[in-house]
This record gives sequence, structure tokens and C-alpha cells, in this order.
Amino acid sequence: MDNRVLKKRTVAVIVITLITMIAEIFYGLTTHSMALTADGFHMGTHALALCITLAVCVLAIKFHGKDEKFNALGGYTSAILLGFTSLAIIWESVERFFKPLSISFTDAIIVAIIGLVVNLVCVLVMGDSHHHHHHNCHEHEHENLNYKAAYLHILADAFTSILAIGALLLGKYCGLVFLDPVIGILGGIIIAKWAIELIKSSSLILLGFKD
Repeated sequence: MDNRVLKKRTVAVIVITLITMIAEIFYGLTTHSMALTADGFHMGTHALALCITLAVCVLAIKFHGKDEKFNALGGYTSAILLGFTSLAIIWESVERFFKPLSISFTDAIIVAIIGLVVNLVCVLVMGDSHHHHHHNCHEHEHENLNYKAAYLHILADAFTSILAIGALLLGKYCGLVFLDPVIGILGGIIIAKWAIELIKSSSLILLGFKD
């Protein structure tokens, strides 16, 4: 795939992601759903990751021969942002245990499903780009941590959306309202785990311990 096509696809996914992020955060706050709000913020973090992916890809193309370092730096930066976001989500979710709010389950479920559909579309778009990107923007055998970071982040976001929908359905039909903040915490932990693993991988390259 031509790098210009790759950039266009990335920009398209960024735009779709930002629109959905705004909707999820807005309805998450108005419906008092921590799971939905967490999913919205998580979408925001992978929008940032995609922006970093786009910027780093452009730099890697411009400064040919140094793409490995640029890609590692992009992955590292994305991981740091995700780490802070995961802490914020966990903190807010824990607070909901002590200060529970009523949830408008129907509205929250509808928006969460829309978010999941968007995530799956992004997975398909970026997944295809990921395959070609390995050959066009990263022409040697090393793994592109920058692009992998964005791709895996979208997969994690889709998983978080599924958890959010499950929590909302159980809360509405089974009265298990406590699951909403629990899912928020679980989502935060998933993001934190992903961030730590990416920091380790990218640090090895940035510090010169991995060729």
C-alpha cells in the first residue's frame, strides 16, 4: 500500500474515533455510566495514539533509515499517555463505589453498541493497513511498535466496549449496578497493562538494548 493511502486511512479512522469519543463521553456523563465514560476516554487515548502513529510515520518516511527509532518513540509516547488515562479511569470508577449515581441504562446501552460498531470498523480499516504498512513504511524485519501500538489499542478498545455493554445489560435486567464501576476499573487495568508492556518493548529500542 502506498504511504499516502495509509495516511488517508489513518486520518479517516481518527475523525471517526473523535466523533464517537465525544458522543460516548457526553452520554456517559449525562447517563451516569462509568463504563461508557471509560470507553469514551479510552477511545480518546487511541485517537491520540493514532495521531502519534500518523506523525511518526511521516517522520519515518522523511528521515529514511531512522524509522526504527521513530517508531519506538511513537509507541513509547502512546504508552505514557495511556498510563495516565488508565489511572484516571480507575480513580473515577473507585469513587463511584462510594458515590453511586443512577444510570439511564437504555441510552447508555445504545451509545455503547454504536461505539462497538465504530471500533470494529476501525479494526478492519487499520488491520488491513497494518498488513501493508509492514512492507511499505517499515521495510526491514523489525516490528513497527508505533503502528502496532495504535492497532492493538483499537483491539483493546473494542474489548472494553464489549465489557461496557455487558455491564450495562446486567445492570438493567439483573440489577447488578455495581458491575458498572467494576468494568470501569477492569478497563483501566487492561489499558495500564498494555501501556506497561509497550513501554518495556519501546524502551529497549530507544536505549539501544534491542537492534
